[in-house]
Amino acid sequence: QLLCLRPRRPKKKEARAAWFEKKYGSEDTANSDSSAAVLKSDDGLEYVQLTSDNGSKSEVYLFGGVVTSYQDADGTDFIAVRPDAKMDGSKPISGGLSHCWPQFGPGAIQQHGFARNVNWSIVDQSSDKVVLEMLPSDYSKDIWDKEFRCEFTVSIDDEQLSTN
Repeated sequence: QLLCLRPRRPKKKEARAAWFEKKYGSEDTANSDSSAAVLKSDDGLEYVQLTSDNGSKSEVYLFGGVVTSYQDADGTDFIAVRPDAKMDGSKPISGGLSHCWPQFGPGAIQQHGFARNVNWSIVDQSSDKVVLEMLPSDYSKDIWDKEFRCEFTVSIDDEQLSTN
């Protein structure tokens, strides 16, 4: 699948940069290692940073399996996370490419399901690709007693971010 996104407006880009600096320090001090590693945010959440050969990069948080950033080689960020988003695991990350599963909106279980509220596991990982998985847990079984296996793949290359 191809995900096409448009560039962010300048004011939003400035707000995102201010949020990033507040959360992680300046971009110069942010981890730029392109190796396949699980990193930890200042607020304690684990994430994977994907990088392409030309310097494009993306951040994928294990909490909720959320893609919170995709920057092309010029540094243009195409994904928005609310500036006031809780990035500490106390509630779902607000914004990014998130999962509303097994339901969207209000219904028989909590609004937007539980996929945004749990840690996803890494099945496979490289510097430019990560495969995440969500399986039933005690938490999910209390909400929804069905068997399931959700898999989410995020990859990056010189031209695009792809999800499947």
